[in-house]
Amino acid sequence: MAWIDSHCHLDFSEFSEQSELYEHLLAADCDGVLVPATQAQYFERVVNFSQHFAKGRSDFVHMALGLHPYFLSQHQSHDLQLLDGQITRHQPCAVGEIGLDFMLDIDSHEAQVFYFEQQVLLAIKHKLPLIVHCRKAHDQLASLLRRLKFSFGGIIHGFSGSLVQAHKYLELGFVLGLGGALTYDRAQAMHKMVKALPHTAYVLETDSPDMAPAFAHGEVNSPLNVPQIAHHIARLRQEPLAHIYAHSTDNFRRVIIPKG
Repeated sequence: MAWIDSHCHLDFSEFSEQSELYEHLLAADCDGVLVPATQAQYFERVVNFSQHFAKGRSDFVHMALGLHPYFLSQHQSHDLQLLDGQITRHQPCAVGEIGLDFMLDIDSHEAQVFYFEQQVLLAIKHKLPLIVHCRKAHDQLASLLRRLKFSFGGIIHGFSGSLVQAHKYLELGFVLGLGGALTYDRAQAMHKMVKALPHTAYVLETDSPDMAPAFAHGEVNSPLNVPQIAHHIARLRQEPLAHIYAHSTDNFRRVIIPKG
């Protein structure tokens, strides 16, 4: 029962000493990972990681390049031109990790919207899906995507919004990243949402090394936690684990992997 971690930062320093991680992932039936960049200074690092981590298997690491709203102070307008060139040169599978984070200071919101819009336009130019980070801005973000007439879909990473918001994203061609947050007992609203999603709606993720699930609280998160996260989803949805793996993998391939 193969699975894919649709969002992890394995290029981060927390994994620099884990030389056997690739072998451990294969042994755990991992069939791939998606690794997004968050800042321009890390574009080349993510590119190099994608080329060397899987030891010759070119289809294991799916790379995305983008400018994350959390690191707004690090971004400069010319980073958008750099991103455009890097997309042309390295052909990532998506533009990301980008988005809106309105839990951050209100003074940052206008600049966040600017960088998000410009990167959506780059995704349209290159006909690529998006890897999206969103906190406290789901309605605004969905509205922006509609206004920009974005039609290439993608993944709403770490989704914890309402079922109504979920369906708005699904209508726009996105799927929802489900990860460690749903393993906490207090996440009752998320549990209700996960139960109600259609099987075409979700992918599995960890956001490694961050967002550790309840069973690994206080530890460095890893894609190796995906099987236990999938178990939680299977229990919530009262479905066989094999269905969770199959649907999430099919959804990832449908949205992220280029057709033809």
